[in-house]
Amino acid sequence: MERILAGKTSSLSGTDTVKLSGVAVVVNQKSDSISLIDLSEMAVYAHVPVVGGPHEAAVAPDGKRVVVSNYFQQGGGRQNTLSVIALPEGNMLKTINLGNFWMPHDIRWVNNSQVVTTSEANNALLLVNIDSSKIDRVFETGNGGSHMLALSPDLRRLYCTNMGGRGSVTVFDFMSGEKIKDISTGSESEGIDVSPDGRWLWVGNRAEDTISIIDTSKLEVVKTLNSPGFPYRVKFTPDGKSVLIPHARSSALVIGDAATKEIVKNIPLTRTKVKHASIAGVFPLPDNLHALVTVRNDNALFVVNLQTGETL
Repeated sequence: MERILAGKTSSLSGTDTVKLSGVAVVVNQKSDSISLIDLSEMAVYAHVPVVGGPHEAAVAPDGKRVVVSNYFQQGGGRQNTLSVIALPEGNMLKTINLGNFWMPHDIRWVNNSQVVTTSEANNALLLVNIDSSKIDRVFETGNGGSHMLALSPDLRRLYCTNMGGRGSVTVFDFMSGEKIKDISTGSESEGIDVSPDGRWLWVGNRAEDTISIIDTSKLEVVKTLNSPGFPYRVKFTPDGKSVLIPHARSSALVIGDAATKEIVKNIPLTRTKVKHASIAGVFPLPDNLHALVTVRNDNALFVVNLQTGETL
């Protein structure tokens, strides 16, 4: 999910006032759609159908478009398209066919015209021009299960987690396309994010319940943290001080301290309608104090205070 635009202030719970604004885009994997939420009103205002099997979404830097990856449709086989939707209105602009490149998953905008996406079935990443609908470059990982990615803030390095084998991160020179290194991490490496200063990578190894911390200047793992409960996604707060890691099986949002490289908090989500919440997506708000969190088996989006742990 992603957040765009600017807007009003909403008081959600007691004295905790959150300056919620713009639109949240939430992907509905089993409904073949995305939901658009007006955050100032805390209400869904549109459900937009996409091709099928959507898994990830990314909003353009100018906030005018969102790209959705159509990855793998349950019972319907793998997909090979990207859906491009206008924001905030939700009009479908185009569907980009990736040809022989299948199972696009994670997406990051490079600028207002290009995105990078994974092509898991092809062990590759693609630089796609959204305006021309053409593939500008292919980055071959040479590893199975190339699933999630991170792009350094200076656009010099491109990183990709590979769930196949023993788990790894592939590093590319983004400008030249040259593959630099494969870094061994842990079984089924999936969630990944790079710190705002570009210095650190945190990687969730979901099958072995660990988190690998990589020094990008050395391109090696400098610390491994135990984190039971299926670490599923990784996201730094905008100030770079905290790392948010939703755990899909322990029903908790785990918070790491970027400076000490330790787990400092474990937040169980409340107000869910299910006994064991499967937490999936996370998006920290600009105030560094609150985050949007999705619970996939509850069909819901939550606003969480990262300091108090309260679900607002």
